[in-house]
Amino acid sequence: MQLQTLLIKNILLIDICIHVQAIPILQKHDFIIEHSNNTNKFSLQINLSICISDSDCYKNSWCHENKCECKKGWSTWYDKKHCSYKQRSKSSTFIISFIFGGTGIDWFILSRKNNLYILTGLLKFLTLIASCIWSRIAIINKTKTSIIVPSCFSISLSFIIVIWWFIDWIRILLNKFPDGNGAPLI
Repeated sequence: MQLQTLLIKNILLIDICIHVQAIPILQKHDFIIEHSNNTNKFSLQINLSICISDSDCYKNSWCHENKCECKKGWSTWYDKKHCSYKQRSKSSTFIISFIFGGTGIDWFILSRKNNLYILTGLLKFLTLIASCIWSRIAIINKTKTSIIVPSCFSISLSFIIVIWWFIDWIRILLNKFPDGNGAPLI
């Protein structure tokens, strides 16, 4: 019974504050109503994101139909703070991947300190370096048998790099290549 009374009082207080034009004060805060006793625990979190003008909203957001919305390129993602996450551009990522994708730079740019993305970019770079080294070994060797093995190995690694490069392009174009934190490209 006390829990219901406490909840009703707090909801009425919030309703009164909204109707008395105290919106800019309430808008930027989360209200947490908690009640606990020996038998059960109750918690209610109310997030008010009501705005009247752009100045009532957080950084990187604007007021649209009395609700704060993120500006283009910003989202609420990694740290769950409103509009605090800068997303990567799909077009610039594609251009970088198209020009430098064989070196793994596209993976490094999208990593956002994600170790798996960094290691994948490093693996792509090392595969490219190995392909170049084996092709040089094939050129330096003079005998027919010593040229065949490094040449085949170099061609195989080059084929792997080209396929990997092409797959990354397709993933970027189909929005299947998120950044290191899992956020989609814009």
